Order: sequence, then structure tokens, then C-alpha cells
Amino acid sequence: MGEISARTLGERRGVRFKVAQIDVLTEDVELLVVGMFEHDGSNLPTGGANQLDTVFQGTLSRLREGGIFKGTIGETLMLSTPPPPIKARALMLIGMGGSVPSPHLSIGGLTELAMRTALRMDARSAGCLLTWSEREIPSDLVEETATAMMEGALKAIEEAGKGASGEMDWIFDIRNGDATRTANALEQRLKGGRAQD
Repeated sequence: MGEISARTLGERRGVRFKVAQIDVLTEDVELLVVGMFEHDGSNLPTGGANQLDTVFQGTLSRLREGGIFKGTIGETLMLSTPPPPIKARALMLIGMGGSVPSPHLSIGGLTELAMRTALRMDARSAGCLLTWSEREIPSDLVEETATAMMEGALKAIEEAGKGASGEMDWIFDIRNGDATRTANALEQRLKGGRAQD
């Protein structure tokens, strides 16, 4: 897949939503959120988590093997000062479970958890890589997954009453599945509609 052009989707209560292809090492954000699956064929992290594991010299793999952070759904690991070369000021790993999460049962809730964390931190910028892995989102779930992610983010914003404390740029990484369909579904849900299948 080639580079994905960055695009602004719109705004809700001080949060500007964007889509782009995020580099886990060089993205200069206050909070970087990365999903990690519970296991794969070789029981190694994939996607963004794999890049981080390489930088951490296998630490994520060892945490998984030791049962400390296995990537079970909803499990979190927070690093308030990630080491170089990671440019993000804070890093949050979220467990994705054993397979691509069901949109309604989990991915929306995981996105809500990530947004709540960013809001509590009063982050001015956040990158969300929950769906980046070597596991492609099934074609028939692209819009449903994107819609659930936006719904989770919006729920956290509405419940927190974001707006009084400042603004945030929230960037969804959209490299998995069809980037154009994903971006369109995110934008449509942000504007109050539902994605068309």
C-alpha cells in the first residue's frame, strides 16, 4: 500500500478529526494509541505493536510471554515517557483480544477508552492505531468498523463535555482495509449519518 494522504474529516466539541497513515516512531503527538492482539501465529506483536516491540528490543513479546501484558481485549499499558526514537510524549497500548474485534462489541469501546484517556490527559494531539496490524479488516466490515470507532470517540467526547478545556487533533490511522471507504465512513458518522454499505 502506498502513502495515504492526510485528510481532515471535521470537528466535534473542540476535537478535530483527521485521517492519515501514522508512523509509530516519528508521529509527533502527545498521545499515541496502539492496538496489540493477544496472539498471532508466532505469538509476536503485529503492525504498530511490532514496530514498537523492535524499538523496545522484544519487551512487548516478553511481557506477553510472562503474562504481564498479553493483549487481552481492553487491557492497557501506558508509558508516560516512551524512549527515543519514539516522538510521541506518551504511549498507550490497548489489548485487542485474539482476533479482529467485532465492531459493535469491542472496537467502539476500545476507541472510547482511548479517547477518554486523551481527554483526561488534556492532550492537544493524539494518534489512534487500533486497527493497524497484519490482519486486514474484512471487506464487509470496513464501514461498520469505522462507524463503531467514530461512535466510541464521540461518546467519550459527549460524556466528558470537551470544549471548555481546549482543542485536540485526533488522527485515525486508516491503512488497514480500504482507506477511502474507512475515511468516508468515519466522516459520515461524524456528520451524523451512518455509512452506506
